[in-house]
Order: sequence, then structure tokens, then C-alpha cells
Amino acid sequence: MTETPSLRRRVTLSALALLATALVVFGVVIDFAFGAQVSRDLHDRLVATAARADALAQSGASPQQTAAELNGGGIRALLVTADGQAYGDPAISPDTAAGPGTALAPPAPPLPPGRPDGPGGPGGPPPPPPPPRPSDETNTAMVHPLPDGSRVILVADTTPATAAVRDLRELLIGTGAVTLVVAAALLIAVARGALRPLDRLTMVARAISTGDRGRRLRPDRPNTELGSAAAAFDVMLDALEAAERHAQEAAEAARRAEAQTREFLADAAHELRTPLAGIQVAAEQLTNTADDTSPDASSRTKRRLALLLSDARRAGRLVTDMLDLSRIDAGLPLRIGDVDVVGIADAQVERADMLAPQTSVVRTGVDRLVVPADPHRVGQILANLLDNARRYTPPGGRITVHVEALGPVAHLVVSDTGEGVAPADRERVFERLVRLDASRNRDHGGAGLGLPIARALARAHGGDLVCEAADVGAAFRLTMPMTSGHVTGR
Repeated sequence: MTETPSLRRRVTLSALALLATALVVFGVVIDFAFGAQVSRDLHDRLVATAARADALAQSGASPQQTAAELNGGGIRALLVTADGQAYGDPAISPDTAAGPGTALAPPAPPLPPGRPDGPGGPGGPPPPPPPPRPSDETNTAMVHPLPDGSRVILVADTTPATAAVRDLRELLIGTGAVTLVVAAALLIAVARGALRPLDRLTMVARAISTGDRGRRLRPDRPNTELGSAAAAFDVMLDALEAAERHAQEAAEAARRAEAQTREFLADAAHELRTPLAGIQVAAEQLTNTADDTSPDASSRTKRRLALLLSDARRAGRLVTDMLDLSRIDAGLPLRIGDVDVVGIADAQVERADMLAPQTSVVRTGVDRLVVPADPHRVGQILANLLDNARRYTPPGGRITVHVEALGPVAHLVVSDTGEGVAPADRERVFERLVRLDASRNRDHGGAGLGLPIARALARAHGGDLVCEAADVGAAFRLTMPMTSGHVTGR
């Protein structure tokens, strides 16, 4: 089975998957580069501030002045002298280590009024260090030692950088989603336009299947994928049309040949009937007028005359059979009327009994059975069946004609006590000019046309003739409809 997925859906989904992958990779690269750049900018600002602290320390600036100069521009500073004094932003803990997430101390509470000499005031002891507060992930710190033994703690607030990175990510996600939606719409439109030749191919195929055999695709560019498929489709259609035309021509030629053969057989039969009739009449006259006491009449002459008469009769039967077959092939007209097939069967049984006195020929079954049929042709069917049974039934045998009605169908079964017909030959016996030498002895009078003629006449009446299995001998069943509506050979 050939897989037939939707090309439009497959192309659209594949292109969207590739575009989504490219957008994800692009967003990750942009996010990483932007974050790295922000980190570098913060680091550069901290390094520049540290260099400025070195310059202020070398210039002899006081700790208060140095701390004041370093604070600002998003950077806070705390200068811790060698003796532990802290100057600058009181929110920075003197114990802060370098790196993000620094521990920042809260601002020192103001001194109570009226106590200038209190802790932290002039002449008073230094204030106690403030307790550390929880770490803050929005800051990054740098501890830089100064030449005079003090150290400066620089803290940069990363909140703006983090917000900028977050905004960039939201922008990338939103832009990517919008891009995928727009790309999907465009891909659907582009795929529909790109696959329009396939739709035209389907339309042409359907038009051809409905009878418009002259339609073709005729691609303007047969070197492309769709053009190559369309060109191959046109070539296939040309080949099919040519094959169909040749088949029609061959069928027409066969019909003409069959008609000519049928006409020839009919003409030959008509032409042969007259001389054969003359030969038969002459042979009969010679046989009847031959005088046994005449010196010119010898036993040899009588045998020759008898052989001449036998051959003339056989040739006459063959010509009659050929003429009947030609008429059947051409559409045999029937003279339909209500016929008592029992009376026809009795007449044919009496005829067969006279022709074969050494064989018992009887009729069984119902006493009257009326069917719409041509009485002459029904008699011909039974005559052929009885002649066939008579030829192949040995002396002392029995031939039976059984007549019965089963439902709306009349059945006439002709059976004999001969050698019978093999199962493989029960259909072959109805072929023209077939004689079964293996299953039956060869007869001088038969030409293999009696049973084919009988079946053809039965089917012309809307019935059939078959050879059935029998315990002894052969059995032929003739079926005929008992209503005129089933008769087809009028």
C-alpha cells in the first residue's frame, strides 16, 4: 500500500518546525550574549571605580572624601581603614566578600541628640558594627585593597540589568510566537499555490474517468518535479488511450470476423442442403430399386449404396446443426405458446423407442405440465438428448425421461444406464465439436453439436441444461420457467 500523507500539512509543519528551532537557537544566543555583555559592563564599571579609588588614595584624599567620591552612578562604596573604621554606605557590611549575593548591613541609626561624644561621635568610641542582613541576589560586590592598607568595598545593583534581560526574553518569546503564526499563515498560502498543479492533475484525472479522454496536463516546464510527474501522467494517458483504441479495434475486428463466419456457415449450410438432399434421395432410390435377383446387383453394390445413404444422412444432420447454430448465434426467434411438455416428451420417447428397439425408453413423472415455449424447439432439445442417450446406452439398457414441476420451474431429466460422464467433463460436453472418447465410445453419427444446440435452445427459453452426477450412467436436467415473463428468446 502506497503512503499518501498530506503534502500541504507535511511541508507546513516541517517548515514551522525548522523555523521554531532556528528561533529558539537565535533567542538562546541573544540571551546569552546580552547577559554576558551586561555582566561585562558591571564588571568594567566596578574595575573603573576601583581604579578611581586607587587614584584618590594616592592623591591623599581622606577616607570620607574617597567614599563620597566613589558612591554614585549605581555603585555604592564602603571604605574600611586599616584600623577597622568604616566610611561610606552604612548598608554595606564591612565583612562583605566579592561576588553576587553580598550581605549588606542596614544603615546605622542616627545618634541621639545632646550626646555629641557618644559612640561614633567626636572623641567617642566607634559604633558597634551593624548586624548583617540576609543576602541580596540583586547586587554584586568587589573588594579592592588600597595602597595604604585600607580596603574599599564596591557594590553594584544588578536590578536594572536583570530587568533588561527579562524584558529582552519576553520580547524574544512574543516576537517568536508572532513570527510562527505569521509564518504558518504564509506557508499555508504558499503551499496551496505550490501544490496547485497537483489539484489540476486530480481534476484532469477525474474528468478522464468520467469520459473526457482528451484532457491532458501539458506542463510548461517538464524538467521540474511536478512537471516530470505531469509529463509522465500524460504519457500514461496516451498509452492507455492507444491501448483502449487498439482493444476496440480488435473487438470490432473480432465481431466482424464472427459475423462473417456465422454468415459463411449459414450460406454454406444452405448451399450444401440441396446437393446433400439430392444425394440422399438418389441413394434411397438406388437402394429401393436394386433387385437381388438381377445379375448386375451384387452385395458389394448394395453395401456401397447403404454407405452412401448413411453418409448423406450424416452430412444432412451436420448441415442442419450448423444452420441451427448460426441462427442461434444471430438471435434465434422463438414462436412462444402454451405447450404441454409432457405430450412432447411422450412423442420423443416413442420416436427413440422405435429407433432403439433393443433399449427400454420410458417416461415418468406428471401427466401434464404446460409451459410457455416453442414446441418445435423443445422437441428438438429432447430429441438431441435422447439421441445422445441412445448412442451411448448399450443394448438392454434403459433410458428415462422424468417430468416434474418444482416451484415455478419445469424440470425434464433425461437419464440413461450407459457409462456416464466424468465430473471433469460435465461442462465440456456442451462445447462445440467436443466428443469425449475417454469416457464414451465413439459414434459414427455424432459431430459434437447436439448438446451445444440443446443448451443454447434451453437458454433461449430462459432456462438451462446441465449435466448432473448420477449413480449409473449420465443425467441431463432441462429447466424451463413456467411463466412467460422469464422467456427471453422471442
